[in-house]
Amino acid sequence: MSRQEPLVTPQDLAATYDGGSYEDAWTAVQEYREVTRYASKHDAGSSATASALDLSRNRIRTWIDSDGMPDAARAIDVALDYGWLECSFGDPVFAGLNALVANVFSGGSIAEEYYRPSFALNHRGEDSHVFDALELAGVEYEVIDDRANRGDEVCPVEDGTILGRTLSVLGAPVGPKSEQPLELPAYLDEAPEHVRETFVYAYLENRAIEHDEKRTLTIRENRNRTYLSALSDLINDVAGGGVRLKKHDIVISADASRALGTVR
Repeated sequence: MSRQEPLVTPQDLAATYDGGSYEDAWTAVQEYREVTRYASKHDAGSSATASALDLSRNRIRTWIDSDGMPDAARAIDVALDYGWLECSFGDPVFAGLNALVANVFSGGSIAEEYYRPSFALNHRGEDSHVFDALELAGVEYEVIDDRANRGDEVCPVEDGTILGRTLSVLGAPVGPKSEQPLELPAYLDEAPEHVRETFVYAYLENRAIEHDEKRTLTIRENRNRTYLSALSDLINDVAGGGVRLKKHDIVISADASRALGTVR
C-alpha cells in the first residue's frame, strides 16, 4: 500500500508545543503567518498591522519589530527544510525517520523535557545502522562517550529537539518507556513491506539475543503485554512465520531467523 499524504503535518508538529497565550500552538502559527503576510504586503509596522487585523499590538510586536516567531512556527520551518513534513513512505528521509523511531523503542529515548533524543550504540559500534538513519534524516550527530557504564550514545548536534518532536508525532514514546504502556507506531499498519522490514531490522539489531547453538533469536523486554504481542506479530509477519510470544520472551525460530537474514 502506498500512502501519498505526508506522514507528519505542520499541525501535528505544532501540537507538541505549548500554545502559551493561545488556545493551542497551531493557532499561534496561523496568526503569526497572517500577521507577517499582512505586514510584508502592506509594508506595515506592528501598530498598523494590529489595527488592520483587530489584534493586540503587544501580542504581535516582536513578530514584526524584532523578527520573532512562535517556537512552533520556527520548528515547522526547520522540519520543512529537512523534508520531514513532506515525506511519504517511499522517501529516503522517511527511511531514516522510521529507523530512528525503531531505535527509540529498542535502544534510545526522547527526554520528556524539551524532547531531546538520544540513541544507544549497539554491539556493532561504529557499524550500527543508527548512523545511516541519522544521515538519511539529514541530521548531524556526535557520539557521547560512555557515562556511568550506560554505554556510548549518539545524539543530534543541531535541531535535536525538533527531531525528537517529529519522532514523537510518528509514534515514538516520550519519557521513560518502563513507566508507560507502549504501542507500536500506527503508520506500520498501512506501511509497505520495506518500511516494516526496516523497523524490524533496526529493532532486532538493538534487542535480539543470538543463540549460536540453536540458531534462534530472543527478545526479552519488561513491557506491557499488548505491546509485546503486537511486536511479536510484526516480526512474525516480516519473517513469514516462526515467531512466538512466550511468557517473558519473543522467540524467533531458526527458520525465521534465517528468513530475517535479509533484513537483520
